[in-house]
Formats: sequence, C-alpha cells, structure tokens
Amino acid sequence: MVHEKNYFVKDNGVKLPIDDKYLIPFLSPTSNGTHFRESPPENDISDRQNGRVLLQIHQILHLFQEYGVELTGKTLLDIGTGNGLVPCMILELSELESAVGADPYLDGEHMTSWQVHDHNKALLELKTFLERYCGHYIDYNTYKHLLEYENYSMIPGKIPYKKQPSKQYKFEKVGAHELEKVGHKFDILYCKAIEHIQKWDDVFRSAASVANEHAIFYIKHRSFFSYLGAHRYSSISIPWGHALLTGGEYERYLNNCFSDESQNIKDFYYNGLTYPRVTVSEMIRIARNHNFLPVVIITEPTRYIETVAKFIDDIDGFWEIIGENYPGLGAEEILSGMYHILFRKAE
Repeated sequence: MVHEKNYFVKDNGVKLPIDDKYLIPFLSPTSNGTHFRESPPENDISDRQNGRVLLQIHQILHLFQEYGVELTGKTLLDIGTGNGLVPCMILELSELESAVGADPYLDGEHMTSWQVHDHNKALLELKTFLERYCGHYIDYNTYKHLLEYENYSMIPGKIPYKKQPSKQYKFEKVGAHELEKVGHKFDILYCKAIEHIQKWDDVFRSAASVANEHAIFYIKHRSFFSYLGAHRYSSISIPWGHALLTGGEYERYLNNCFSDESQNIKDFYYNGLTYPRVTVSEMIRIARNHNFLPVVIITEPTRYIETVAKFIDDIDGFWEIIGENYPGLGAEEILSGMYHILFRKAE
C-alpha cells in the first residue's frame, strides 16, 4: 500500500506518521488571504518582519563584539542581501566604513525574495524604532514582542547605540557565484542565505576572490537537515520528512497527498534549496579548500527543541533511517535551529 490514513509507507515498509501538528504550529503566520506556501504580496513591511531584521542585525553586532571582530574603517559585503536593510543598518550602528549588498533578485523576483516595498520607507521605520526605544543601547527587550513567531534561541546582549554619519551603501545585482563582478575586495563578508544556493564550492571560490587577507566570512545557516530545514515552501506533515524520505519517496508522497501543489513543492525542494544536500561538516571542508578557516561555530537550538525532540519518538528506527539516507550526518545538525559560523581567510 502506498498511502494509509495518517501514515506514509516507505519503500522498505516502515510507516511514518502524517499529522499537521508536525508542521503548521511551527510556521510563521502568512499574510491574510494567502497560503503558507505562497510568497507574500506587494505590501509594506510588517512589524514582525522589522523585528526579524532587528534580531538579525543585533545578533551580528553582538557576535562581532564578543569575538573581537573590529568594524572600524572596514568594508562589508552582504551576499544575498535581499532588500539591503541589514547592511544599511549595520552602517548606521557601527564604525563600518562602507557596505555593498549583492543579490541576483530584486524584490518579488523570486519566491524567497522580500515582497515589493519602499526600501527608503522601511529603513526609516527601523531607524525611527531604534531612536524611539533603544536610547544608548540596542536592547533585545525593547523589540522581543515582535518576535513571537521567530524560531530562534540565541538572545544577543546589549550593544551600544550611537547614530553614525551617513556612509556609502551600494546594491549590486550579482549572485553568490559571481561576486568578482562587484569589483572590490572586502574585510567582512556576510551570508544568511547559503541554504538557498547551489554549488557551495563556487560560493567559497567566489567569496575568496573578493576577500581581503584575514577577512571574516560570517555564515548564518539553517541546515537542510534541521527540523525546519526544508523551509515552508517544501515542508510536509511528516516530522523530518525531508531527511527521512528518499527522493523517490518524497515525490511519491507529494503525488499522493499534494497532487495540486506537488510540482511547485518539488521545484523549490530541488531548485530553491541547496542540492545535492551538503552538511555543515562538508561546508567546513569546502571552505578550507578555498583558504577559509572556521574560528567560531555556534549551534543555536530551535526554540521548540523539547517539542520536536519528542517527535523523534514517533518514528520507529529514526536514527537508522537517517543514517541510511545521509551517512555521517550528526545528531547535532538534525536538532539544530541555526548555525552561526565565522570563517577567517588564512594567509
């Protein structure tokens, strides 16, 4: 039998439970009138999205402060910048000299892109928020009310807030494999979207070509193998289904359970996420091949760690199935929420 009520039967006969409790409660709410697998409509940025950006910026500045990454007079390249709010705000909040945001897509051009919106208005709203609530420090407690649906657990400490004079920011419509087209070298590289990019060897090769000696490359990475690693556009109501099912089983499941959506889900699963799949351990080996050495590796657990850990008990032979599908994949990556990895370019 291919499919039973509330179960999917793998090729070897093992039954995997199907229940929306494994998926829906862990996804952020979508815009009114849209389905959770649809891109957001053209609209102003919501307070919730502003909160997400503020948390990201705050975590970046906190980690740089904690690990002695000096920003004074330095240059930043944000790879996969989206709307550019992150590099623009880091310029506002640090002694950074200049920044470039690179992205192959403009707003609304890709399902993972920000919705079409007014960038200047969004930046002004973030600045206004900081000036109103943060005083002399960026304090997590002043904006945590915006993070109800964010899947995070790493809370950054207070960061001194001193408004900086206007500095140079530039956007380049360039992908992660062709960064040399920017025509500059940088002291700090940042990428929060590597799980959406194919061919990581080319990513690190291209990054190395624009990195100054001893440059820092900060990668914020939600592993494909983590609980929400398949992301909302290709997630299914089987816990860790993206890791427990083979490619053929995943497609069979979609054809039987999501016949109307199956092609769109598959398109994102294979083309919107890194494929073939790459573990964090493999990422570090690839980085080393291009002269980047890991100097900080932080595994940020999912905020739902206790709940999702119990889901493993619902799967007979969970770890054996994972081992068959992805030999060498560690339990820490399965249970991870987000990785924060600082690489330094070696001499």
